[in-house]
Amino acid sequence: MSTLTKVFAILLVLFSITFTVMTISIVAQVPPWKETAEKYREHAQIADTNLRNQIAASSARLATANDAIRRNVAEIGNVGLKLKEASSKVGQLQSDIARAESEKSSAEAINRGLIAQLQSSESTRQEYRKQRDGLEIKNIDLSKRNTELNDRTNELTAQIAVMAEQKRHFEQQINILRAENDKLASTGRGGSSGNAFEDPTGAAMGHVVASSPVAKIAIRGEVIDVSGDIITLSIGAADNVKEGMVFVVHRDDQYIGDIRISLVSPKQAAGRPVGNDFQAEPGDSVTDALTLSSSRG
Repeated sequence: MSTLTKVFAILLVLFSITFTVMTISIVAQVPPWKETAEKYREHAQIADTNLRNQIAASSARLATANDAIRRNVAEIGNVGLKLKEASSKVGQLQSDIARAESEKSSAEAINRGLIAQLQSSESTRQEYRKQRDGLEIKNIDLSKRNTELNDRTNELTAQIAVMAEQKRHFEQQINILRAENDKLASTGRGGSSGNAFEDPTGAAMGHVVASSPVAKIAIRGEVIDVSGDIITLSIGAADNVKEGMVFVVHRDDQYIGDIRISLVSPKQAAGRPVGNDFQAEPGDSVTDALTLSSSRG
C-alpha cells in the first residue's frame, strides 16, 4: 500500500468520526434524540470496527508489499550481479570470437598454402609414378635377364664342376702316364735298344680312331640333377662314357627322351636333350642308345 493510500484512509477515518459527532449533535436536538443517538452510536462503533479491520488488513498488505519489495530489490541486486557476470562473459566471448576470427584467417592462409603444396606434390607424384612405371618395366626386364643369367650361371657352374672333375681326372691320368713313362724309360735303358713297341691301335691302322666307341655291355645309370636344359647323370668316364654319346631316358617302362653327352668327368656326365625338349626328373633311368639299339636288333 502506498503512502497516498494510507493518508486517504486516515482522512476517511477522521471524516467519519467528525461526521458521527456532528450527526449526534444534530440528532440530540431532535426528539427522540436518545434513541437516535444510540442507533448512530452503534453505527459509529460498527464503522469504527470495520475501519480498524480495514486498517489492520491494509497494514498486513503493506507489510507483505514491503517484504515483496525487499525480495524484489534483492532479486534486482542478484540480477545486477548476474548481468555484470554476463557482461564479463560477453566481453570474454567477444575476445574469443576475435581470436577465433584471427585463427580462422591464419588457418585459411595455411590451408591455401597447403593446397598449393598439395598441387605441387600431386604433380611431383605423377612424375614419380611415371618414373616408377618406367622402373617397374625395367625391373621386369632386369628380372627376366636375371633369370636368364641365373640359368646361364647354373649351367656354367655345372660345366665348371664337370670340367674341374675332368681336370682332376686328367691330372691323375697325367701323373699315372708320367709314372709309367718313367718306368718304361728305365726299363728301355736296361733292355735291348733294338726292340720297338707296337702301336696299341694296330700296326696296319695306327692312326684310325673309331667315330664313337661302343661299350661291350650296356652303360646304365640315372639322372641325379636337372638344371634348366642341363641334365647330370650318375655315370662318367670311369663307366666308359664319352662325349657325343646318346643316352635314352626312361621312367620305369615309359620312354622320356634322349640326351647327348657334352661334358664328362670320371664319375659324372652332363648333356642336353636331343630333339624335342622333355622334362627329366632325378631318379629317371638312362641307358646308352647304341648298346640299347644293338640289344634290340
